Amino acid sequence: MRRMCAVALAALLGLGAGAWPADASDNGDADVSVVRLGGADRYATSLLVAEQIAADAGGSLTSAVLVSGERWTDGAVAASMAGALGAPVLLNPPDELNADVLGFLRRASVSDVMVIGADSSDSDQGHSQGLSAAVVDALKDTGISVERVADSNPYRKSDPYRISIAMARRVDPGVMGSLGRTAIVASDQSPAGALVAGPIAARGIHPVLLTPRDRLHGGVAAYLAEAQIEHVIVMDGTGALSDSVESTIAAAGMSVTRLAGSTIYDLAAQTADFVSSHHRDAGAAPCFTTATIGLARAEVPFDAISAAPLLARRCVPLALADHERIPADAAALLDTARTAHDTLTLQVFGGEAAISEAAIDTYLGGDDPIAACRPRGADASTAEFPRPELAVPSTGKLRVAVLFMDFPNVKAPYSTHEEAERSLPFMEQYLEAVSYGTLDIEVKPLHKWLRAPERYGHYVRTTRFGDQLGRLASRQAVELADPEFDFSDTDAVLTVFPSWYFRVSGSNGLVSADGATMTMTAVNIRRDFTLRGQEAWLRSVLTEWGMMAAHQLAHGFGLPDLFPFEGDFHARAGAPDGMEWITAEFGAMYLESHFLEHEWEMLLRRPIRLLSGEDAQLRWHALVANEMLAWHRWQLGWLDASQVRCLSGTDAKVTLAPIAQPGGRVAMAVVPLNDHEVIVVESRRKLGYDVDESFAGPQGETISFPALLEEGLLVYTVDMLAPSGRLPIRIAGDQGCREWDDYPILGVGESVTVRGHTITLTADSGGAHTVAIAPADPSARDLTRSLAECQALAQTRASAA
Repeated sequence: MRRMCAVALAALLGLGAGAWPADASDNGDADVSVVRLGGADRYATSLLVAEQIAADAGGSLTSAVLVSGERWTDGAVAASMAGALGAPVLLNPPDELNADVLGFLRRASVSDVMVIGADSSDSDQGHSQGLSAAVVDALKDTGISVERVADSNPYRKSDPYRISIAMARRVDPGVMGSLGRTAIVASDQSPAGALVAGPIAARGIHPVLLTPRDRLHGGVAAYLAEAQIEHVIVMDGTGALSDSVESTIAAAGMSVTRLAGSTIYDLAAQTADFVSSHHRDAGAAPCFTTATIGLARAEVPFDAISAAPLLARRCVPLALADHERIPADAAALLDTARTAHDTLTLQVFGGEAAISEAAIDTYLGGDDPIAACRPRGADASTAEFPRPELAVPSTGKLRVAVLFMDFPNVKAPYSTHEEAERSLPFMEQYLEAVSYGTLDIEVKPLHKWLRAPERYGHYVRTTRFGDQLGRLASRQAVELADPEFDFSDTDAVLTVFPSWYFRVSGSNGLVSADGATMTMTAVNIRRDFTLRGQEAWLRSVLTEWGMMAAHQLAHGFGLPDLFPFEGDFHARAGAPDGMEWITAEFGAMYLESHFLEHEWEMLLRRPIRLLSGEDAQLRWHALVANEMLAWHRWQLGWLDASQVRCLSGTDAKVTLAPIAQPGGRVAMAVVPLNDHEVIVVESRRKLGYDVDESFAGPQGETISFPALLEEGLLVYTVDMLAPSGRLPIRIAGDQGCREWDDYPILGVGESVTVRGHTITLTADSGGAHTVAIAPADPSARDLTRSLAECQALAQTRASAA
C-alpha cells in the first residue's frame, strides 16, 4: 500500500508534546494526525503522560503509582492498580525522589502514592534497581501517604513473580465479557507481552502476573485459584511462554486465550484485534477500536509502561515500533486502521531517541529504504532481524555474573583473582568498545573457587565438538553460588573453569535463580593435556579466554556461529611445495577463509629462542581481525539506519568509513538479493581490534602477528535462513568452502563478483573507502560452491590423502 503522497508537518519540535497532521493520499487513506508525548528521557515522558491523565480527570488526582525507572517488571504489573485508582504510573530513579515527580504530585493534589516493587537496598549484591527506602521516606516527609507493594515475606529474596502476585492481590479482577473474571499471564524475560497487555490490564482491571518461560510459577497458580479467575490471557508465543504454562492453567479448569504473533509487533496487532470485541467504553460502544493507536518503542519498555493508564482511559490499543523504523507488522496494523476510519490519530510515546520522526515520516511516505536490506529469517539462531525475544540486552546495561568452579580431582592452583585478571577485563573492554559505547557491561564476580561435589568426569558430556563440560557443570556452579549470590538482576552467567587445565568455550542454554532467567555460558570446558610441560610464557598466551567469553556472550545477543558444525567439509588438500595454508578470521563469531601463501612469508610463524636455550618456531593459528562484523553491529543496534546504505539499484557508489571507527558516518553497504539474502560491504582498517596482535616472548622480546595483511573491503553474503553452524555468512569470492585464491580483502582497483554483482574498491582517501557496485559482466564467473559440493570435495580430498 502506498501510504502517503504528501506529509504536511506542523510539529511542535523538541521536547514535550508535539502534533502534526498528515494529509490523506490520493488512494483514499484516512487523514493521519501524529501526537507525541516525549520528554528528554523516560522520566520526563512519564510526567508528560501523567499531566494528560490529570487533565482528563479535571486537573487533580487522589492517587499515583510510583515505580523504578530501571526495573521494567515493577512497572509492567502496575497497570491494573493504576486503572483501579484512576492514577498515572510515574517513573522515578531508584535512589532518590525526583524533584519533578514531587512537583507534579503537589500540582495534582495527590494524597496517596502506591510504590511498586522491593526496596533496592534489600540486595546484598548491590542495587536490584527497585525504589529505595529513601524515596519512600522523602514522600512521607511531604505528608503524602505511601504504601509499598512487594513480597509479603521480608526475609525472602524478592522476585518479579511474587511482586506481580502481591500486586494482583490488591485489586479486584474485572470481568471480560462472557469470558468472566480475567487475569493476564506474561513472561518475566520477554517484556513485549506484558507491555501490549498494559492498556487492557488498566482498562478492565485484569492483573498482570509474571512467570518463568518454561512453567507456571507455583505462586501464580495459587493466586489464580484463590482469586477465582475464570479466564486467563497468555501473552506471546511459545518462545516466550511454553506450552506447559498454558496446559497447567487449562488443567486447573480455567479457559485460556493465547495471544501470539509472528513478531512482537504482530503480537501487538493481534492483541488490539482481540480486545476490541471484549470491552466497551462509557457509551457502551466497542472499546480499543483503532481510530487512535498508541505507539511506543519495543526495545525499551518504560514509555509503554507510562502509556498504559492513559491509553486505557481513552480506550486506545498499543502498537510497538523500533527507534528508526515502523516494522512491517506494525505498519500493517496502521494500514488497516487507515482503511477502516476517516481519520487516524497516532499517539507516539517518547522523544526522538525513542521513536524518531524519520521513522514516522518514512512510514507515512510509504517507502522504507532500509526494509529490503533487513529481511526476516526463519529461526532464532540465524543472522536475521529482529533478534530473538529471549536474547540478552545488546544496548544499555548487561549484567553478567561470573562464577569460578573447579573439581575435587582438578583443583585450581591459584586464586580466582588471578584467573579473572587473565582475561575478564578484555571481555568487558572488547564488547563495550565494538558497541561504540552503547553497551555497558556490569561484571559481578563471585571471587571463590566453587568446589563441585563430583569429580570432573561426572560433568563431561559428548557433543558435536567432542567431550567437554556442558550444561550440568554450569548449572552446578549456579546452585553452589545461589545461597550467597543474588542473581535477581542478572542477565547472563559466565562460568570459568581453571585455564591451567582446560580450554575452549561453549553455550549452555538458560538457567533460573532468584526469579531471574539467565543465559548460561562457560569458558575452559575441554581438558587440554597438550599444555602440560609448556613454558609458562606460552601457557599464559594460549590460555587467555577473554575473546572466547566475548564470543559466548555474543551468542546471548542472538548471534550465530559462522563456522561449520557438520564435519570438516572445508578440509584442504596438502599445500604445494614451498606453500602453506593460511587462515584469515574476521569478527567475534569466527568468519573464516583460507588461502595459500609462500612459506618464506612467515605470516603465521616466528623463530624464537626458549628459556632453555633451544631454538624453536612458534606457529600462530590465524590472521585474526577481531573487529565485529558490520552486519552484526546493525543487528545489535550499534549501527543505526543512517549509517547503512541499502543499494537496490543497478549501479551505485558509496563511501564507507572504517567499521572500527565510523564516527557516525556511513559504515556499511547492503545489496538485497532476494527475500532472505543480501550482500554486505564494509571497510576494514588497522584500527581498534584489527591492529596487529603482539605479546612478550620468552626472552622478553615482542612477538607480533598481523591481524590484516592489508586494508580494504570485506565483502560477504548473509542468508537469513541458514542457521548457526550452516554458514549463514560467507565471504564473497570464496569458492564456497571457505577457500580463496588470495587474501580476502579487496585493495584499491580490485573487484569481486558475487551473485550477479561486481563490487570494486575504486579509491582510498586514507579515512574512507569508495565502493562501486554494478551488474556483473555476463561472462564473469561466480565460483561459489554449495554446501553439498564442499562436502563432496572434502570426501574426495580425504580419499586422495
